[in-house]
Amino acid sequence: MPSTELFLAGTEDHDLRRLSEYREVGGYAALEKARAMEPQAVMGEITGATLRGRGGAGFPMGRKASLLAKNTGKPTYLVVNADESEPGAFKDRDVMGLTPHRLLEGCLITAHGIESTDVFIYIRGEYLHEYDVLVAALEEARTAALLGDVTIVIHRGAGAYICGEETGLLESLEGSRGQPRPRPPFPPVNGLYGAPTQINNVSTIALVPKILELGAGEFAKIGVPSAPGTAVFSLSGNVARPGNYERPLGTTLRELIYDLGGGVADGRELKAIIPGGSSVPVLTPDEIDTPMDYDSIQAAGSFFGSAAIMVIDDRVCMVQLALREWGPAGSYSC
Repeated sequence: MPSTELFLAGTEDHDLRRLSEYREVGGYAALEKARAMEPQAVMGEITGATLRGRGGAGFPMGRKASLLAKNTGKPTYLVVNADESEPGAFKDRDVMGLTPHRLLEGCLITAHGIESTDVFIYIRGEYLHEYDVLVAALEEARTAALLGDVTIVIHRGAGAYICGEETGLLESLEGSRGQPRPRPPFPPVNGLYGAPTQINNVSTIALVPKILELGAGEFAKIGVPSAPGTAVFSLSGNVARPGNYERPLGTTLRELIYDLGGGVADGRELKAIIPGGSSVPVLTPDEIDTPMDYDSIQAAGSFFGSAAIMVIDDRVCMVQLALREWGPAGSYSC
């Protein structure tokens, strides 16, 4: 099984929360490379790498950037959605907590690519430790004069699930109630403070330095052609070894659950799999060999979502599970 790591590369033998150690593994070299390039060339690399959003919908990042309104007389904003609230999802927590500088470097490269000087990271309010780690890393980067003319603001949410929806997040950033906006207009045209806004997930932005480091062509060799790169899969539920596992897209559910997760806990039988967080359709044990990438999972009748794989054994009543997962949805969203 391939063991390529992009998000978590270097974390086994370095404390990448520290700027000095992040530099030891090549940290911020991709930023230096990007700043020597024209913004359009930077976005060309990201587009050429076919980087798809790791937050849920899998929309190509380069294509999203191409929709940003030009010559509006307003600033262009970059907003990073770190409000990870989907039940079963905890990948972004490790990305922020273990490799905060990789996220910040991705922010700075992306800001250069879309010609923005204002970045907002909206982090889930319950992620207290990750917030502190990210703030400390930002201060290190600022002291080392790595930000250039870019301002990065780290904004803590207040635990509202609905703010994971991108326009609800924008409302909250502006100081209003976190309520989704009617669309159109869409954020690339009328986003934060009525200005063009690029919104990406933590795990999407954190891959950007590796694309600049490797080049679009080499990056595209990892994973599957329709969705290159890796993902951090959050494995939870009735599984022997729950946790986050980074693997190339296209890795099968069997490999993730049995080879990495140790199989179903206590030797029980597998009853069902929720492949992308609690909001996606359930798969059956017969679909255990489905590759975990956007197109394969959709062909199987579900969605890749947030790459949060929930393992369900034969003791679980599916009706009770549905009620438990979605019974509180009204309070989450209202």
